[in-house]
Amino acid sequence: MIILPVIQYASHTDVGMRRAANQDALVVKLSTEFSDWGQCGHLFTVADGMGGHSVGDLASRITVESLPLAYFKQEAETVAERLQNAIVAANRAINDKARENPEFADMGTTCSSLVLTPNGAWIGHVGDSRIYRVRAGKIEQLTFDHSLQWEMVRQGKATIDNVDMLHPRNVITRCLGPDQNVEIDIEGPFHVLPGDHFVLCSDGLTGHLSDNEIGAIAGSLPPADAARLLVNLANCRGGTDNVTVVVARVEKYPRLSGEFVDLNPPATAKKRQGNRKWVSTLFLGLFLLFGSIGLVLLAFGKTQPGLLTICPALILGFMRFIIVTSGKADDFPGEQTTASQPNSPSMPALKTPYRSASANIEPAFMEFLREAQSELTQAGQDNGWMLDMDELGEINRQALLAFRHKKMEQCIRFRAQAIDELMKELYAHTRRN
Repeated sequence: MIILPVIQYASHTDVGMRRAANQDALVVKLSTEFSDWGQCGHLFTVADGMGGHSVGDLASRITVESLPLAYFKQEAETVAERLQNAIVAANRAINDKARENPEFADMGTTCSSLVLTPNGAWIGHVGDSRIYRVRAGKIEQLTFDHSLQWEMVRQGKATIDNVDMLHPRNVITRCLGPDQNVEIDIEGPFHVLPGDHFVLCSDGLTGHLSDNEIGAIAGSLPPADAARLLVNLANCRGGTDNVTVVVARVEKYPRLSGEFVDLNPPATAKKRQGNRKWVSTLFLGLFLLFGSIGLVLLAFGKTQPGLLTICPALILGFMRFIIVTSGKADDFPGEQTTASQPNSPSMPALKTPYRSASANIEPAFMEFLREAQSELTQAGQDNGWMLDMDELGEINRQALLAFRHKKMEQCIRFRAQAIDELMKELYAHTRRN
């Protein structure tokens, strides 16, 4: 029996503070039937359009309309094949549209798709929009930026430290639309656990917020609050581009067997870890004991050198037999445990992220939130915004109290609430036309 997972998600897209039109687009399609979940999973996609004559929004819109349709309607043996074909179909749809009108000739779009399936997370990716996984105080980038900067670093022609000085940030090396054929990264499966957060975003977000800040927000707030705060902060720091965010939190996630994965290991798992400790200790003791005896006998000419390797090998084999026959082969020292992998005997090796960073809440970030709230409040008072100063004062008091008691996640929630109210007024006064 296949059980549907429990996923909370929210999305937010915004034109930013400098652009006249929003060329980003997104789509989320969740499977509602058991059969669809087993075959297709849940689909999340972000597209960042580009091109002259404001046709970037057309390219991204074609992507979010054609990709899900192709993904769920086609017949495919694997999720990877299904996702590959769907992105190819989106590329073909954009390219066909561009050939109909000369004004559409240079339009294109990035495309980053996340699919959550019973086998784990799969990714289809073209461009420099990103997909992150936030887990246990760490944020991991699961996509490779198809940008000039990242290509130069990969080829050894620049380093992370100096690439910003040598190459521009906004030059991408792949996108959907301009060519009939496009190279697509299909990667997976990535492991999924309850408590994981996945973030899909356009470069309008990553151009203004660090990985650490994105991870701290996604890991601390409910998805809807996190998506709004991420967009608000990108706009607070200039909003030089459209910004789009999808945040998905995994509440429960089934294995292929239909059982839910639990973050807290059962008592048997803890006992298993204890057994591994005493087995390892016994193994080490026997190894040292027989190794020492062998060396002494060799010194007195009582044994042959070959026995020095045979004895430890016999001990190793004996300990292996004990562990295997007691059902603990996965925990044998030196082998990769499968306890953290989805329950599928034919599943390929799990993918690892391209890079990772701390998602912990840093003091400097908390100070930035405080300053942002303070400066927005002052701007509102100076410009006659419709503000409830009593409510904002109470929210600020609660935030300071939470910070004083080192309840950082609670403090972020209060700051996010205040900043959201203030940014609504800012948008209302700057976007009237």
